[in-house]
Amino acid sequence: MMHSKEWYSLWRWPKLWLILAVVAFVAGWLFWQMVDRYSSLQLSMSALPNPPTLTEALWQPWLMTLSQLMLLVVAMTAGFSIAQERSQKTLWYLMINRSNYLPVVWQKYLPQGLSLLFFLVLILLSYLLLSLGGQLSPQLVATGCLGMVLLFAWLSALGTWLSSLCQSTGTAVLLNLVVFVSLWAIGGDGVGQSYGLNWLQLLTPVHHFKWLLVGELSVSTLIYFVGGAAVFLWLTAQQLSVLRKSA
Repeated sequence: MMHSKEWYSLWRWPKLWLILAVVAFVAGWLFWQMVDRYSSLQLSMSALPNPPTLTEALWQPWLMTLSQLMLLVVAMTAGFSIAQERSQKTLWYLMINRSNYLPVVWQKYLPQGLSLLFFLVLILLSYLLLSLGGQLSPQLVATGCLGMVLLFAWLSALGTWLSSLCQSTGTAVLLNLVVFVSLWAIGGDGVGQSYGLNWLQLLTPVHHFKWLLVGELSVSTLIYFVGGAAVFLWLTAQQLSVLRKSA
């Protein structure tokens, strides 16, 4: 059973609550802007031969926007996880009398899931509001929500590994942000399109996340997210082993 310290040490961090408050404000403002823009263009879009549905025009772009905001929160929570213990010289107490460090990694990984709950609440509120204005596709809503969960799990695992490589939380958070934004840029629209599909895009989480947004649920995408998260957590355990031997 996980000790409550692992949960409280993260969620007692004042900067995290400040970031969550800012993200909530920005998310609400962006959502209002998107709805307002859609309302002003709805009449002209209805004249199109195949007008976009409410799901395509608002739900999918909103989840993409929310996933970008999620990068900052995950960078902070994951960056805080192990780097904070290293900076305070308390990581060694967690590894005493252990031959397997995966439980330690798991203890640092699970508390980050509370920030996922924060985004799921935002998604639920937006779903309820959009449902008042029209019909959303149940399939696309389900795959989009699944994509957010898988994306969060993958990024958190990667961020936890990067955190284990750093000796201060500030460096870990900054490194996470740089890596996350770089991955997002590589997987963006139009990258390498002059030569067809860029193979680098297949290695980025945003590319697989976009597939889920449009309802393309494939085994390869599930393996990418679940397998990738497992590999990053294993790498984190290996890094702890290296740190223990060098101590």
